[in-house]
Amino acid sequence: MMPNFKDRKPAIAGSRSFFPITLFLILVSAFAIFCVWYGTRLVVAVVPEGVRKPFCFGTYPGDAWNIRLTHSVEKTEWDEYFRVNAVDDMTMTHTRFESLGWGYPYSPADGKLSSTPDGKFIVEMNRPYRQINLRISEQAMQHLAHGKDDYDLIGLYGQGTAVTIKVQYRYQYLLENYF
Repeated sequence: MMPNFKDRKPAIAGSRSFFPITLFLILVSAFAIFCVWYGTRLVVAVVPEGVRKPFCFGTYPGDAWNIRLTHSVEKTEWDEYFRVNAVDDMTMTHTRFESLGWGYPYSPADGKLSSTPDGKFIVEMNRPYRQINLRISEQAMQHLAHGKDDYDLIGLYGQGTAVTIKVQYRYQYLLENYF
């Protein structure tokens, strides 16, 4: 059997003719796989009204984040904790606060009330949310905390700005806010 030399180029011409096309296809495929993987990661998106710039942070199912604020009447610290379940699916797991004052939980329907060793109170709630609508105010000084990151919402958006907080795929966030 005779070898087929018709598709071969001289050695000085470089690699075989099929190699650059194959390498190109491998690189394009790897890039496409990366884009699909990156685009389908979950993010918690904070989208303000108007033309202000939104932001997001990466997350995953079971991850937790919280909103920290100052109660408008009692002037005490208040934390609301959320768990990410899936796209458009969060659960407020519990609330932590310092005093049983004005506007605080007062019935068993609000959740299970307990106290902590440091004198604060916790109400376990497990309330589902598709999204959270929040109006930023200087009195409440809302902060969004995730891991070691802390986002000062009043510093980012200013007094009176309405924001929507929701869980999305990264590609949804990019399409809605940048394209």
